[in-house]
Formats: sequence, structure tokens, C-alpha cells
Amino acid sequence: MKTGGVKLVSGFVPIDGHPRAAEEYFELGSKLLNPLRESGHLQYNPAVFMSEHISQCWLFKWLHWKGQNFDCTHSVGDNPAKNTPAYHMVQHQKFEWLLEAATLDPRPDVFVWVDFGILHVPGVTVAVILEFLRRVEKETAVAIPGCWDKSDAPIDDKNPCWRFCGGLIAVPRRHVFELDIAMKVNAMKHIHETRNLSWEVNTLARVEQACTVPLWWYKADHNETMFTAYPETAHA
Repeated sequence: MKTGGVKLVSGFVPIDGHPRAAEEYFELGSKLLNPLRESGHLQYNPAVFMSEHISQCWLFKWLHWKGQNFDCTHSVGDNPAKNTPAYHMVQHQKFEWLLEAATLDPRPDVFVWVDFGILHVPGVTVAVILEFLRRVEKETAVAIPGCWDKSDAPIDDKNPCWRFCGGLIAVPRRHVFELDIAMKVNAMKHIHETRNLSWEVNTLARVEQACTVPLWWYKADHNETMFTAYPETAHA
């Protein structure tokens, strides 16, 4: 059995009332996944997870388990139509899906999360993604692009912390499990203490501060630099 290399992971959960309709997401996802599969450059077929309802996400299940007496607000920032409780739950789901992908396929060394609707981001193309997958196959730390230097990255529940962009994460197999656990523990602890559900990028920033998982940051923005700014030689 051939092993090593990179596997792309993505997923989608429909959110009622979200500003971008499910049909648009499916169109974006098709424009991403079909050319990737047909390119002949992927060692493995992408792992794509689809949930029919938000209730299948781990964070929904945990909040449901906490019970009706657990009052919890949610962060809205400058876009309350987008930043709903369901949206925050879906954004936190990607880490469990990465773990599921690694559990189901024992062959790849690196698992790369790419948002299902990533092609709406300026400058991002299938060719840009394929080139990134080629360069990242030797990565040894959790590599995540971001906008803000660590010293300029305040973390609060009023606004998203753009220390990390969130739409792209490269995770070596040996760190997939610990990243999922660290994100879940940190998110649950923060929600329990603040009674507020916030962005997954804020959870990532807190996980970085806790130094529980080796996160390697590189400078990028919400455009093609999330992929192109990754260096030719992988972090070692």
C-alpha cells in the first residue's frame, strides 16, 4: 500500500438564513472538487463531509447536552446575518472532520483543510490550490496562514481575531488528533466561562497561546496569498 503525500479535506453544512445560499456553496464546491479530481495531480481523492443539519456538529451536540438552562450568547461582529450560532458551530466542525479523514484513510502524511466555498476568495483558483498541495507534503507542524502578527492579535468575543485566516489549514497526521482535542477543550472551556460562542479563529489563537499544539504561522491575507505565501521549502 502506497503511503505518504497529502489529502485534501473539506465539508459543508447548510445554515438556514445564511447570506450565501446553499445552492451557491454547492456550485463553488463543484467548481473546486470536480477539477481537482479530474486533474490527475492528486494522490488521493478529497475527503468531503456533508451534514444535513447543524445538529450533526459536535458543538451543537455539546450545547444541547448542557441543557436549556445553560444560557449562551454568540458573537456577531459587524455581520450579524452571517455570524449566527450555527455558523460558529460549523466553523468549529472542520477539526473533527480532519480527524475523521485521518481515521478513515491511514495512508496520507498531511491533511489539508480547504473551505468548501474557498473559490469565492479573490485570486484563489484550482491551480493555486494544486501548487500549494505539492509544496506542503513535507510539512511537520500545523501550518496556518494569517493576517496579524502575534503581537498585534487581540482576542476578544467582539470581533474575529485574524491571527489566522481559517479557510486553509495543513495538519500532519501526528498532530490531527491533538489539534481536534485542543480546539474542543479550549472552545468548551471558553464557552463555559464566558457563556458566549465565538469564532473558531479566536479559538485557534487561544490554542496557539496555550502552546499545546505546534502551530506554524505564515503571513497572508484573505486572498490567494493563503496558498501562495507558503514557502517553497516546508517548515521543519
